[in-house]
Amino acid sequence: MPSHVHILGGGLAGMSCAADLAKAGIRVTVLEAQAQVGGLAQTLRIGDFETDLGPHRFHTNAAAVHEHAKSALDGNVHDRIRMSRIYLFRRFFHYPLRAGNVIRNLPPWILLRSFIDYWLMWFRQKLKPTPDSSFDAYVRKRFGNTLARVFFSTYTEKAWQIPATRISPDWASQRITLLNLWDVVKKTLTRPKNVPRTYVSKFIYPRQGGVGQIAKGYQRIAERGGATIRTGAQVQRLELEGGRVARFVYLADGREQVQPIGPDDRVVSTLPINRLVEMLEPKAPAAVLQAASELKHKAIVFVFLMLDRPQVTPDHWVYLPEKHLTVHRISEMKNFAESMCPAGKTLLCAEITCNEGDARWRASDAELAAVATRDLVSIGLFRAEEVGSSAVRRVPYSYPLYDLDYRRNLTTLLAHLRAIGNLISTGRQGLFRYGNMDHSIAMGARVARTLSTGQGPDHGEVATEDESFD
Repeated sequence: MPSHVHILGGGLAGMSCAADLAKAGIRVTVLEAQAQVGGLAQTLRIGDFETDLGPHRFHTNAAAVHEHAKSALDGNVHDRIRMSRIYLFRRFFHYPLRAGNVIRNLPPWILLRSFIDYWLMWFRQKLKPTPDSSFDAYVRKRFGNTLARVFFSTYTEKAWQIPATRISPDWASQRITLLNLWDVVKKTLTRPKNVPRTYVSKFIYPRQGGVGQIAKGYQRIAERGGATIRTGAQVQRLELEGGRVARFVYLADGREQVQPIGPDDRVVSTLPINRLVEMLEPKAPAAVLQAASELKHKAIVFVFLMLDRPQVTPDHWVYLPEKHLTVHRISEMKNFAESMCPAGKTLLCAEITCNEGDARWRASDAELAAVATRDLVSIGLFRAEEVGSSAVRRVPYSYPLYDLDYRRNLTTLLAHLRAIGNLISTGRQGLFRYGNMDHSIAMGARVARTLSTGQGPDHGEVATEDESFD
């Protein structure tokens, strides 16, 4: 059992790990660069409004993980029934897709072409099966060219800003629970025994304070157990000696501070794995640094529009795949919890993907708010004069980019980090794995169990099973 565990990053994985270690009586220190814990699952207060960074819903098939999260919320929780749709052809399509809704809403010529394309592809696959070589190949093979383009490839290319032919099929297998067009029909007419994650409608959400209350709940548990949580502390580098982390340097209160690592201490990092490798001193070999540079993330600019109206849609979130719109997804916070917005008002969170430092990233807050407003007004969601105020938040490490080379690069980085005896990289960022909130919590809890008991399931196995994510 380590005498002290240093956790780098206060997202859900880091905070669930900290809470469990503190309960086990182990000394814990968490360093978080931002002003509050939660990472991507934090909640911001903007005037009289509260908002998450995009839509978050907590659900899990693991009873232990469900209770773990509920214990952090300590009664501040209620059940929600998910509603999400796609806005396309000036109509709303339910997502996950429902056969009747698709048939009613698709223009007749597209509907006819969709069925023809599907059966042509089905026949081709019977004659000569093709491999799942990319996201594009995966969805075309299962849905035919037309439906693949309309409902899957167009949105994915818009969000990732690269062709679907350059995106790994892993992204499709994890995000799309539907097997093919016939599966849409069957799941519409019957209720499957084992409901895929995307089809789960019920989820839990805090009644007050937004999704960030989960991480803050873990913070309270950890601090009751004696843990130290340092926010505004940005890790700069990790210095290695003899195949282990000897110390790390972080920036806090405007100056660099050095934290020595004792012989029985452990370091748990939930930082982006490529950034972690680049922080190591002495430097990793050139091939490892090359792999780190090639492992990419997509950034997101979140534009928050506060509206002088009670509600825009009944949805928790809406996908906007059409490429003439810059915004690719919106979420309405009061549909998660009424407490998020003042009476008679609502808040929309509009997401715009980009690369850190590109033109979208550098645009002023006013310019970004104007783009989001123009997009949403153009499709008739509200009137421009209903926007009372706006705010912007830029997040550089939002989506791990599953390009065709990500597995090779990730394998290189993980192998290099495993050779550092007292360092564990975990969590969504630390394993470069686009899981859900329950996966991050489970990873942190598994690391804590391994460190406190010397045994337990491998944190690296979380979110690798045959299931689809949100």
